[in-house]
Amino acid sequence: MGLARWVFQIMEAQGADDQLFSLSEHDVNLDGLLDREEFAEFIRKLTAETLTAVSQSLIIALILAPTVALMTKKATEGVPGVGKMVQKLPNSIYASIITLGVLLAQKSTEGCE
Repeated sequence: MGLARWVFQIMEAQGADDQLFSLSEHDVNLDGLLDREEFAEFIRKLTAETLTAVSQSLIIALILAPTVALMTKKATEGVPGVGKMVQKLPNSIYASIITLGVLLAQKSTEGCE
C-alpha cells in the first residue's frame, strides 16, 4: 500500500473533508495511485489549508484574547460580585484565565464547522 493511499484512508476514517482530500481530485493521471508529483501537490494544498486554520486560531488565542482581557479588566472590576476578585488578580493571571477560556471555547467548537 502506498503512502498516499494510507494517508487518505486515515483521513477518511477521521471524517476529513471529502472535497479537499479526495483521491480522485489529486490523481491527475487517473491510475488510482498518486505519483510523487501528485502527492507533493496534495501535501502543499493540505499544508496551506492547515496553516491558515492554525494561524487564525493562534492569533485569536495568543494575541487578541490577552489584549482584550487587559482592556476589559477595568470594566469588569466594577461588576458587583466579581469586581473585588478581579481587582485582586494580577493582570498576567487575569489575561491567562481569559485566554484559557478562549482556547477551551475554540476547542469545543472545533467540530461544529
